[in-house]
Amino acid sequence: MKKFDISGDQIDLVVTAFYARVRKDPQLGPVFAAAVGTSREHWRHHETKIASFWRNAVGLDRSYTGSPMMVHVENMDIEPRHFAHWLTLFRQTAIEVLPPATADGLANLADKIGRSLSFGIQQYRQRADSPPLF
Repeated sequence: MKKFDISGDQIDLVVTAFYARVRKDPQLGPVFAAAVGTSREHWRHHETKIASFWRNAVGLDRSYTGSPMMVHVENMDIEPRHFAHWLTLFRQTAIEVLPPATADGLANLADKIGRSLSFGIQQYRQRADSPPLF
């Protein structure tokens, strides 16, 4: 069941526009270039996988496979501080390309997922002898 009204085509539109913006971003561009690559083929593959992730996250289908948390935890170039900027760019992109209620639904879901990933990275990378983060 869908969490809010959005189509697969709308997800594709957001993903494509968002990653076009990310590639040009001075903070996130280098992190993504190192992780994804720089060729059109690499980006096309990444965008297809991420669009599948979002279709799964909003309840359109269950085609996504993978572990987003582990992908982010294992990439030491990704830092918790990146997520606030990532989420700002994502929200801006959603607002620019989607109807207001749809943009709000997708951006709010992204906020939840982003906070979870950021917290997970902090927890996972924390020294074993450190007190837990809350």
